[in-house]
Amino acid sequence: MTKNSQTNVHTRAQKSRSALAAVVITLAVGLGAITSIAFLPQAAHAQSASKISPDMTNKIESYLGNMTTLRADFVQISSDGGAAEGKLYMERPGKMRFEYNPPAQILLVSTGHDFIYYDKEINAPTYFDIDETPAGIILAENVSLTDKVKVVDYSRTAETIRVELVRKSDPGAGSVTLVFAEKPMQLRQWIVTDPTGIETTVTLFNTEEGVSLDPELFKFERIWPNQRN
Repeated sequence: MTKNSQTNVHTRAQKSRSALAAVVITLAVGLGAITSIAFLPQAAHAQSASKISPDMTNKIESYLGNMTTLRADFVQISSDGGAAEGKLYMERPGKMRFEYNPPAQILLVSTGHDFIYYDKEINAPTYFDIDETPAGIILAENVSLTDKVKVVDYSRTAETIRVELVRKSDPGAGSVTLVFAEKPMQLRQWIVTDPTGIETTVTLFNTEEGVSLDPELFKFERIWPNQRN
């Protein structure tokens, strides 16, 4: 392989990794259409303003920062046609688990150190630093909407608050939009937009906060493709 070819392969690998990292917590699995889903009101029906007030910034940071645990059902839809559903578990700081319902063969686990995308079908885990994923915004010990990220759009309706964020270090890598119900304050949805414009939306249902969770949910044994059971 020539030097130029090696460089091109390395560049493509880096881009591929960045794209996967941008959507790793909202990876779409093609399971067909899911019907009877009541999505939250979209920003098109809101009075939008790109400037978020310091009071609202503090309100969102305080809510996320004070969240200890969360358990919810989720439905995931991608604008490229993928759909999935399952169960979400979260323990702040640092820990999260997505259990996808069959026939999906995907598991996502954040252990507090690594964020792991595990393809059960081929027995292959892929490891990411939590800060490389949108999950890092929610799972950070000290939640900040101004430190490593910045708000690029903000809108508010009678029912929801929507905040779109990009990472300051790489704003072109995509964005994550957090959607909250305000009364009472609750995380209800997020949308990850990758660099190509594909949107993956995760909507939470039957959310419970402050619940007791099994520590085993956030553990993952390193399994490699060539390892035999």
